[in-house]
Amino acid sequence: MPRFEGSEHVLVSRPEPGVAVLELARGKVNAIDQAFYAELGEVFDAVSGDEQIRCAVLTGRGHVFCAGNDLRDFAAMDARHGEEHMRTVRRCFSALLECAVPVVAAVNGPALGSGLGLVASCDLVVASERATFGLPEMGVGVLGGGRFTARMLPQQAVRRLFFTAEPVGAATFRDWGAPAEVVAHEELLPAALRLARSVAAKDRHALTLAKQSLNGCEPLDLERGYRLEQTFTVRLSAHASSKEAVAGRMAELGVAAPNTADPGTAGP
Repeated sequence: MPRFEGSEHVLVSRPEPGVAVLELARGKVNAIDQAFYAELGEVFDAVSGDEQIRCAVLTGRGHVFCAGNDLRDFAAMDARHGEEHMRTVRRCFSALLECAVPVVAAVNGPALGSGLGLVASCDLVVASERATFGLPEMGVGVLGGGRFTARMLPQQAVRRLFFTAEPVGAATFRDWGAPAEVVAHEELLPAALRLARSVAAKDRHALTLAKQSLNGCEPLDLERGYRLEQTFTVRLSAHASSKEAVAGRMAELGVAAPNTADPGTAGP
């Protein structure tokens, strides 16, 4: 696929090799309507297809990461058109969850409703001290967001956000168990880029298989998940990048290459 250059409401920059910064840029609060959901799905598919991107950083323009759904869509929703809208929403989140490369959320401000869903669908999270997280759905007569939030928080914390519809600050979100690094606001993008740089230093093929492996293992129990993970290990071991990585590490450690003719030579 061709080099991804951005879309109507997603600005793209490439601050360093292998890293793309995706900036949500729709209106003042980056609210998502049905058209923007479709656009975001296409964006993450395009990132997946761009061989030059090994890690993406997702952030918001202005003071808000994403305020969630555009309320005008909810006001117009009915039983006849609702399912079509929900299919578009699901396609968007699936494209992010299944993006071929890891995505770092750089949460610059409020991440509410579907905005929190975007954060929870990313692989790594860095949050500004000014960020807030919430599920306001019950306050506007709809439901949703709980399943995504459960990727980051224990159930009682999810239910507090859900039933109260009240947001919490980044430090509280982290203290409740969210695996988010909270930094000073001016350090947000540098911190996200440090993570992205570390990820992007890896081989893209290995990153793609690693993400597929983790996604596949997530809903499985330990035994079935590990069995699946082992199949990805075997697949990666056949790739040239795997051999190069092993050889490089052995050279660093001063370990001699194994003699494959010697049955006494074994791995761990």
